[in-house]
Amino acid sequence: MERYLAVSRVLARVLVLNLAVALAKIWLGYVSGAVSILSDGFHSLTDTASNVVGIIGVRVARQPPDDDHPYGHRKFETLASVGILVFLVAVLVEVLRAAIGRMREGGAPEVRPLSFWVMGVTFAINLVVVWYERREGRRLSSEILLADAHHTTSDLLTSAAVIAALVGVGLGYPWLDPAAALLVAGFIAMACWE
Repeated sequence: MERYLAVSRVLARVLVLNLAVALAKIWLGYVSGAVSILSDGFHSLTDTASNVVGIIGVRVARQPPDDDHPYGHRKFETLASVGILVFLVAVLVEVLRAAIGRMREGGAPEVRPLSFWVMGVTFAINLVVVWYERREGRRLSSEILLADAHHTTSDLLTSAAVIAALVGVGLGYPWLDPAAALLVAGFIAMACWE
């Protein structure tokens, strides 16, 4: 019982950080017009949704054994980790739609110092989240924490690709914005497969 409460506390803390990261990226994506940042923001938003699924799954999993579940409800934690996949697939479809739309329509986002500042801060926050969730996932033997840390690791990769694309856009290569969004889609697809 105590283990499940500890896992829920970790997920609640990470939920707040993931929501802040997602909202910052989505806001910046709309303000700058960068489809790559917007896609990365939606990818980060799935972390928040994953945390909610995880919290619900852990709450069910911590129920004591009963007549229908004589060995307990721990399998529901595993089932909740599968819920992360559902959110990843939905985001994958949205990211592909946005990237292909930008490639067809053309245009370039505004690249400002604020873009690099926001992306850098959210990258640092995600580094802390991955480290914290992995440490706690190992300590608590929690599948959901380890799965969520893996998902957030994909955010680090996508954010690095987006930052590189912003540099390229600033140097006069606007096609790198939707290309980075497609790369984000690739990272999301890999996370889905794993």
